[in-house]
Amino acid sequence: MNSITKRWIKGSLLIIIALLIVAEVFLVTTFRNSYYSAAQTALTNRINTMDGTLAASGIMSSEEKQQLMFRLTTEFAEKETFELMLLDDSGNILATSSGFNPAGTHHAEDYIKAVNSGEKMYINTYTSQLDEKIMSATCIIDEDAGQVYGVRIITSLERVDEELGFVIALAVLAAAIVIVFSVMSGMYFVKSIVNPIQSIKDTADKIAQGEFNVRIDNAQYNDEIGDLCTSINHMAYELGRNDELKNEFISSVSHELRTPLTAIKGWAETMENTEDVATMKKGTEIILTETERLYSMVENLLDFSRLQNSALVLSKEKLDLVAEVYDAVIMYTPQAESMGITIKFDEPEEFIPVMADKSRIKQVMINLLDNAIKYSGENSVIEVNIFTDKTQEKATVEIKDYGKGIHPDDIKKVKQKFYKGRGAKRGSGIGLALVSEIVTLHGGTFDIDSEYEKYTSMRFTLRTVRTVKG
Repeated sequence: MNSITKRWIKGSLLIIIALLIVAEVFLVTTFRNSYYSAAQTALTNRINTMDGTLAASGIMSSEEKQQLMFRLTTEFAEKETFELMLLDDSGNILATSSGFNPAGTHHAEDYIKAVNSGEKMYINTYTSQLDEKIMSATCIIDEDAGQVYGVRIITSLERVDEELGFVIALAVLAAAIVIVFSVMSGMYFVKSIVNPIQSIKDTADKIAQGEFNVRIDNAQYNDEIGDLCTSINHMAYELGRNDELKNEFISSVSHELRTPLTAIKGWAETMENTEDVATMKKGTEIILTETERLYSMVENLLDFSRLQNSALVLSKEKLDLVAEVYDAVIMYTPQAESMGITIKFDEPEEFIPVMADKSRIKQVMINLLDNAIKYSGENSVIEVNIFTDKTQEKATVEIKDYGKGIHPDDIKKVKQKFYKGRGAKRGSGIGLALVSEIVTLHGGTFDIDSEYEKYTSMRFTLRTVRTVKG
């Protein structure tokens, strides 16, 4: 697995090391050039001093100038640091400040190169036969100084290289400190991300296994990781709540299915053991009623399943919304009257055309009217109204009952699947969720307004369509 730590090492750390190497090379090169340039300047300054002394000799003869050059060489004050040499016209050594002639042929070679150079001076760096690093400056003199044709001065670069080595060691030490600090700070930063992520992963694995009660302690994270922990905790809470609702739904549906099945079974057994016509007729009516109720419940469950799987396809056509609402009111009026409930419908005189699925709009009205009747008390009224907004080209259907209402804590949740609020009566808990899904599929809105123990108003809004004149 390409972990965050590995990616950080491959990315940031390697980049830091590469930048440090470049900086080290640049620093060492700069210091080396500076040190060597200083050594070269020191050599050329001393040669220029001798050349200037010779030029200032003025009217002296060539022999006198030669003697002057020999005296300056033997009396050279910086013998401990530099060695001064006088060269003839072939580059051979005439005299040295130390009194000893160095081995090798560099002096002759450098003299020839100085003669051939346009500046009459040649700077050389080489390693002597004693493995000592040397820098030399060879200059051709313009004055007639007898046998002296050139001046050569050399110095050892060992101390310069020692100084340079010390600087390199300091630079390497500084780079090592930077790398150690970068590794420590980087690992601390990486761990501050990796450890919480590992904790989040472990918690997510537990949630995936169905442990919806686990939570991540996000109090210590006041950043994006804290936000992620909060989101996962919320997800676990919602999954746990949905799991509880699912279990309640299964229990509720099982109970709701058992009730009509028990009635059907009981009356079927009664009818089997009786020849009384009245009993047979009553049993048949109850069986038909309970079968219709059972069929309605199963259809709601199937429709909701299709909606969840996006398998429900609408068959839209132009409908008169007033007529559809009227048909539903007429269908439920006998049931409401048998329970002492009055349904009042102020039917508009105009047509209100909408593009909708006829069977699904009927299903919406049935669910809303059934819900209103279920929670209305005896001798109460259910109001059904239709409002139009011609400027917005919208029509709203309202079903308002004056029953027990919806508790304020439940008002925002009653449209959720499987949810059953305080004092919920029979039902699967998916009726209003199904209504909301169907209306949304039609491009409309579904809203609920309620005051506890006073009223409940349920409204769905659809877009109207234009009609052809005549």
